[in-house]
Amino acid sequence: MKQVYVVHGYTASANAHWFPYLAQQLQQTDIACYCLNMPDSMQPNPTEWLDYLKQHLQLTEQTLVVGHSLGCIATLNLLLSRQQPILSGIFVSGFNQTIPHLAELTPFIDIYQELLVKSGLSIKQLFNRTPCAIAAYDDHIVPHQYTDTLATSLQANYIRLQQGGHFLDREGWKEFPLVLQQIQTYFNNE
Repeated sequence: MKQVYVVHGYTASANAHWFPYLAQQLQQTDIACYCLNMPDSMQPNPTEWLDYLKQHLQLTEQTLVVGHSLGCIATLNLLLSRQQPILSGIFVSGFNQTIPHLAELTPFIDIYQELLVKSGLSIKQLFNRTPCAIAAYDDHIVPHQYTDTLATSLQANYIRLQQGGHFLDREGWKEFPLVLQQIQTYFNNE
């Protein structure tokens, strides 16, 4: 079964930003979409998030994950812990290193580094098709340089937009056709 899991970020929810748009658009296709509500997003705990993802994601070769911001590293932690390849991933404003002004999220990075070493895998081995990273040059929450590093480590196709900020609803991002298009491309080219 073709399925997409959307994992939101810090202080967000399944109903924020462009996530409902994705779910609504994909409902009109043969692709199931699950927008997850991560536990306590105001004070996220990486172990609780990992446990939640383990309980709620059924990983198959027809699974595509969409992460936004903190949701990207949380999803990578799941994939590294499961070591089961999936179709691919789309990582929006993602990061895999400590961001000084978001030091409270460093425990997610610590788990990522630990799992990366423990698994002995190249992160690229977790995807059957090349993942995609998306960032904006004017993102002041996760500056694009952090997504640059993530994209390089994933050997991802990288889309940088001139404007977009952190792709939040308060910045006007209630819809995100580019992400929808990327999802459709992955499933249409199976």
